[in-house]
Amino acid sequence: MFWTSEIEYRPGGNYFFVDGPLNISRSKQGRPVIFQAGTSSDFKNIASKHADGVFLPAGNLEDIKAFSQELKRREGLEGRSFDDFLLTISHNPIVGRTEREAEGKFQELQALMPIYRIPKPKFFGLAEKAADEIQHWYEAGAMDLLLIRQEYPLGFNDFIDLVVPILQEKGIFGKEYELNTLRGNLGLPYPENRYSI
Repeated sequence: MFWTSEIEYRPGGNYFFVDGPLNISRSKQGRPVIFQAGTSSDFKNIASKHADGVFLPAGNLEDIKAFSQELKRREGLEGRSFDDFLLTISHNPIVGRTEREAEGKFQELQALMPIYRIPKPKFFGLAEKAADEIQHWYEAGAMDLLLIRQEYPLGFNDFIDLVVPILQEKGIFGKEYELNTLRGNLGLPYPENRYSI
């Protein structure tokens, strides 16, 4: 929480001023990592100026690639490098040791939700097949991070036990943390202090 001794309100009450920057040391990562969620044009403008990454739904691969290209273009206009920006796809993989096992899990989930039907996931089926598809999205520039959401009760364990080792062998999933900050582990640059002399 930030505290200040003086807050001056403008007429109309829409904005306020704070007397100077906060006079405490910065954290080890400079500032918190900023992620945004959305797809509108305003969202793209704000993200390209201020965010370290974005959350996107796992829709069509070509749509996500087009979206990332537009973000890359806008970041370039802001003088930023897209290499220092993370695309995060939200998805609910359902995997098994066989296609039949994965299909059974999907049908079980459908039976638990008689009113709301979920679509079959994009990362679905045999663990090797799901890992190959994740690699394809990653190498196509449509995803840097995969945010797993799970409707299936054991889905996290399935993904960790069956898919993560394959992704580690492919070299696209780390085996240990390299640095002691979230920013460092995500490979994001340390931001300059705009108040430094």
